[in-house]
Parts: sequence; structure tokens; C-alpha cells
Amino acid sequence: MQTKDAPAEILIQIWPWLEANKNRILAVIVGLLALWGIYFYVTTQHAQKEVAAGQALTQLLVTPVAGANASQMADAFAQLAVKYSGTAAGQRAQLQAATAMFSAGRYADAQAQFKKVLEAAPAGTLAATAQLGIATSLEAQNKPEAAAAYQQVISRFPGSAAAESAKQSLSRFQQPATKS
Repeated sequence: MQTKDAPAEILIQIWPWLEANKNRILAVIVGLLALWGIYFYVTTQHAQKEVAAGQALTQLLVTPVAGANASQMADAFAQLAVKYSGTAAGQRAQLQAATAMFSAGRYADAQAQFKKVLEAAPAGTLAATAQLGIATSLEAQNKPEAAAAYQQVISRFPGSAAAESAKQSLSRFQQPATKS
């Protein structure tokens, strides 16, 4: 009984195919390496943008613009959100901008910013807060659709802290007006 070297036998059998297709094989390998390089470059750039966005947001939160009022801070956060759109820090900056606009009494602008946050990530971690911000902004503008907006927070995000706040706010709409 003869023993055969199985790996050598397989190599001998596929060698003619490898020799005939060496240019195609080389092209596929080069193509795969190029795709991997592009993927690596894109993911590295995205990670660097996330880090830069986080640092810029932290810097703005820790050391606000000197002498800036709430409206100017809102604008600074909004600019940061535009510069770093597509990042988690950009979304948080957008939420901070909306909150600062609300604090400055710019309710319509705050509502628009909250809406941008919600549109960017309708099921994200900031979505419930953004939906509550829209409802609160509507209420601050004395718009009748505020009650429906609070109800939407409760139905879309049950059990969240935003839903609990919305329930409390909604109860104000459901209380009968007292006569003076």
C-alpha cells in the first residue's frame, strides 16, 4: 500500500488552473485589498470626526463663550451641530441648542431644533427628549396642538422620563378652568 501526500496531490491538480488564472486572481486580491484600505480609511476618518466633535462639545459646555447670553450660546451650539452633523456629539449639540433657544425665549426656533434632533434619530436616545421639547415649545407658544404633542410623547415613549413629564404637562390641559 502506497501512502500519498494529499496536499501535494491537490496542489498538483489545481496548479494548471492557478497558472491559467493568475492575472484574475491577482486582480481580485488587489481589489479586495483596495476595498479594505478604503473601508479602513473611512472608518478611521469617522472615528476621528466623532472624537473632534466630542471634544468641541465638551469645550463649549465646560467653558462657554465669554460674555455670551443664552441666545448666543444657542447659536454657538447650533453652529457646532452643523459642523459636526452625523456624529453623536453633533446631535447632542443640536439638543443643547434647542434647550438654550427655549431658555432664551426663542420658542419657534427651539421647536425647529428639537424637530431636527428627532428627524435625525427618531428612535435614538435623544428622541424622547426632543419630542418632549417640541411639545413644550408648542405650549410656550400657546398653540393648541401642544396637548396632542404631549400625547404623542406618552404613546411613542411609554415608561420614559419624558413620558412622565408629558403626563404631568398634559394634566394641565385636562383640568377645568377655574372661574375668577
